[in-house]
Amino acid sequence: MRFRCSRCGTTYGVGSDLAACPRCQGEVPAALHLEYAQPPLTPALCEAWARRPPGLWRYAEALPVPSEAAVSLGEGGTPLLPLPRVGARLGLSRLLAKNEAQNPTWSFKDRLASVAVSWARANDRRGIAVSSSGNAGAAAAAYAARAGLPCVIFTTRSFPGTMQRFMRAYGAMVVATATGPDRWSLNRAVAEAWGWLPLSNVADPPVGSHASGIEGHKTIAFEIAQDLGWQVPAAVIVPVAYGDAMAGLARGFAQLLEGGAIDHLPRLIAAETYPSLSSALAAESEAPLRVEGQGSQTFSVATPRSTYQALQAIRRTRGTAVAVPDEATLRWHRELREREGLLVELSSAMPLAAAERLRADGALETDAPVVVLLTSGGLKDPEVTLSAEELPLVDPELRDLARVLREVYGFSG
Repeated sequence: MRFRCSRCGTTYGVGSDLAACPRCQGEVPAALHLEYAQPPLTPALCEAWARRPPGLWRYAEALPVPSEAAVSLGEGGTPLLPLPRVGARLGLSRLLAKNEAQNPTWSFKDRLASVAVSWARANDRRGIAVSSSGNAGAAAAAYAARAGLPCVIFTTRSFPGTMQRFMRAYGAMVVATATGPDRWSLNRAVAEAWGWLPLSNVADPPVGSHASGIEGHKTIAFEIAQDLGWQVPAAVIVPVAYGDAMAGLARGFAQLLEGGAIDHLPRLIAAETYPSLSSALAAESEAPLRVEGQGSQTFSVATPRSTYQALQAIRRTRGTAVAVPDEATLRWHRELREREGLLVELSSAMPLAAAERLRADGALETDAPVVVLLTSGGLKDPEVTLSAEELPLVDPELRDLARVLREVYGFSG
């Protein structure tokens, strides 16, 4: 087993947890991915997977840790749901949502944490260190607790109190730094000095999370293909910061294609807060561009510079990137919860805002299957998305109830 640079192909041993490829760091900072003995993902293997109980570890042959060494809380196996009403408003007749909010800590980061913490324990790492605004930290804390490993989380005080309390709930040691980059440098120092696994990004400029965790995100691709009868959608739209899920999806679909389990790759489309990736695509830049941006309400993905791994995933699948404003994301967040009954983290509504833009540009076909990745549940950022207005008071009679419902909610009966 070894690490390989996703850009230059240089290989490294797995005895130490490198932040990024040392050869590429001065040019285009690039992530490492894991190479290890694994069977080709043939149709026969896919049939064997389908006979197993749902969950991430049904795909153990494609993961870097054997299932008997897994640290699991029952992650994976999340539903692929049709969105008929929202799809109709977007002009997409086959719109589907992969609802990752049904994972144990209510986000897609549980897949990353399960595999990375399993890797850490199997490779004698002494603890878990992570830099996070919320989801990755909560997942790391929960799985570290499950594994019996200490966990330290580096965050900043600017992130919502709900997420800070959520990360502390699992017994992790949560501390704040003055700036975002300070989190990365301290995380890296802990990994090097204490022998703890640096689960999240520790490089500046960023490259993404630990390579073992990215392997967990491959299983999202496997589940989408399996739920569609080993077919793939025309596109998968993902809210993106550093592109961990995008990189994992690209690896998963590519392995299915190489083994003949599917016959083509879906387009991977990044929904981003600031136009780092879309600017790089427009400029034909090899690296993501740093752009100006601050104050977005989609705090969990609001980064001014994305990663090479995200840009690479887009290009390898003939995808694209769309920067979406908060106003559009908030509007689709409301549509999603009030028309489909799905309350998600605000960033999870970004793919719908991106789909709206792509439909207007003629870049999504009306009758082609499109999957949006709902990355996390909506009780993570209620300060942003949910009204805190005082409830209207009614008298205990129908006439007054009808009046209040009409005046406050516009309901005419």
